[in-house]
Amino acid sequence: MPRIAPGKTRDSSDIRARDKTRSLRQLGKRYSPRRALDALMAVLRSNIMNSLSDRLHVPLRYKRAFGEFPNLRNPKTFNEKICYRKLHPEPVFSILSDKVEARSYVKHCIGEQNLTPCLGVARQLTPELFDELPNQFVMKASHGSGFNLLVDDKRHVTFPELYNLSQKWLSSNFYTVCRENQYKPIEPRLIFEKLLLDESGKVPKDYKFHCFQKPGEEPVIYIEISHDRFTNYRVDFYDSDWKLVRVREERLDSGIELEKPHNLDAAMELALKLARGFSYVRVDFYLIGDDIYFGEMTFTPMAGLMKFDSRELDEQWGALFD
Repeated sequence: MPRIAPGKTRDSSDIRARDKTRSLRQLGKRYSPRRALDALMAVLRSNIMNSLSDRLHVPLRYKRAFGEFPNLRNPKTFNEKICYRKLHPEPVFSILSDKVEARSYVKHCIGEQNLTPCLGVARQLTPELFDELPNQFVMKASHGSGFNLLVDDKRHVTFPELYNLSQKWLSSNFYTVCRENQYKPIEPRLIFEKLLLDESGKVPKDYKFHCFQKPGEEPVIYIEISHDRFTNYRVDFYDSDWKLVRVREERLDSGIELEKPHNLDAAMELALKLARGFSYVRVDFYLIGDDIYFGEMTFTPMAGLMKFDSRELDEQWGALFD
């Protein structure tokens, strides 16, 4: 502790003043005029984008990603067709994008055995519902993507923590993020499901089946597998014969060649059953031992902003569906 000169005392107001000056000096270093201007411009750009109509927002967002405007009058590439879908979704897209309503469709098409056990559905989290939840569970919101929380030990979370997070989700309008119009009419609800773990006790891999079905042609499937989604994101793609194919940018390759799951063919069959009647949809499953559990159906993946390895590949995927 610093020594105090004889006859002098520390004045707390002096100490606070020095601390405040030091803090302001540090803030000045962190937030230079240039950084402050950049931050202000980012906020202004965001506010301007949010105020635009869908027909302006979608092409401008696309141009920011790819440096050119999409052809939405006569879309050819995968991303252009997905952007067109965002503006003109079929009514059924909203039903099947709803994580609560989609369960009925899955049960009807392929059976209840492929659904993750549901622990409850609610318009908001209550203390009573929280108390009834088991030690491990998953909390999701029905009306968008990214609204999910894995709880592997309930003792480490509190009701206020989950309540505040869930209220933040429920008050979010996911449609406004990328103008995916199918999310607009979905009622925000919470759904609680059993926490699925693989044989090693870890969160299972998510197998995303991109299903293309043109009338009169054989269906085409590409399988997307993400690695380390929350740390060092990597993604690989396989064709239906389980051969590695380059789809995304090379820097995203994991460098890992996975062994073909023994129930992959069964999962592809189920994906095609759910995809029947749609020229394109992505169907997600978890493959755990002999079990196949439904994840979600997605009609506008990555909001039509997927970075392909090449423009040609974007066009090839676009040619696979109408």
